[in-house]
Amino acid sequence: MRPIPTLILAAGLVLGGSAASATDADKKHDPRAAFTESDTNHDGFVDHEEYHVRIVEVFYSADANKDGFLDPTELKALVFPDDFTDDDKDQNGRVSLREFLRVRFADFQKVDKDGDGVLSLDEVVIAWEGKGK
Repeated sequence: MRPIPTLILAAGLVLGGSAASATDADKKHDPRAAFTESDTNHDGFVDHEEYHVRIVEVFYSADANKDGFLDPTELKALVFPDDFTDDDKDQNGRVSLREFLRVRFADFQKVDKDGDGVLSLDEVVIAWEGKGK
């Protein structure tokens, strides 16, 4: 069983693997910065819609060869690539957007500790810190 994931762990929602400056590289591992970027309506929470939009952005940013799948090399650009080890349901060695979303939305449910359907900054930071240990 994989460790408790977080909203940010899908490449920090800011994504690893893009051609990024040092500042962007630092932000990809900062759950607070990634949370702020993901909270597009600035209400202090990340809801399902904001999360979905961000995760799709992460997927397509990580898809370096633009074939619509993440291969093992592209997965390694993500912050926690091992989250997908058991989730290649069709066993073809690459992760589709559907597989990626399934894993990340399961993460959302695990991180939403109070079950209110949105992620707070505290929930995200606690999960991020727990995952990194």
